[in-house]
Amino acid sequence: MPIADSPSPTTAKTPVDLVARKVGVNLHIAYNGVYYSVPSALYKETVIVRATESSVDILNSDGECVSSHKRCFTKRRYVTDPSHMPACYFSVLDDSCYDGAKLRLWAKDIGNNTFLVIDSLLKKRQVEEQAYKSCMAILQLSKKFGVRKLEAACRTARCFYNCSYSSIKNIILHDLNF
Repeated sequence: MPIADSPSPTTAKTPVDLVARKVGVNLHIAYNGVYYSVPSALYKETVIVRATESSVDILNSDGECVSSHKRCFTKRRYVTDPSHMPACYFSVLDDSCYDGAKLRLWAKDIGNNTFLVIDSLLKKRQVEEQAYKSCMAILQLSKKFGVRKLEAACRTARCFYNCSYSSIKNIILHDLNF
């Protein structure tokens, strides 16, 4: 005899998680440690993330689905639709427009090691825009600590094959340049 309270397979609902997120400067929102791209028109807007076991949908303020991604469970990964990326990247620090060429030029002005670090970060990503936030963070270290310290830290980071923002900042903070 069937139990009356158990739902039939056709009426069982898929659990849905709804959370609000503000679209960041890299045009991705974070959900459970994974970064999903959002159309560039929604920069600085608050969106609703609707997540199921298999998908992550992004809804605009009208509740309209503007983006849909297959759900990823690997932390710190980027899931990016290239059509969401703009022609340039808008910095939080000013209203200037940045792209890979401008980031490389800024790095080249600091020094060859800084250029090689930034260039490698930009080339490492399948979608270059995914590296803009890290590159900007590294380049901003020159404003806080000076170009000589950043250039020396980038040289050391390259020697250890660890060219991340956190590695370069730690090299500067702990004066680990060789």
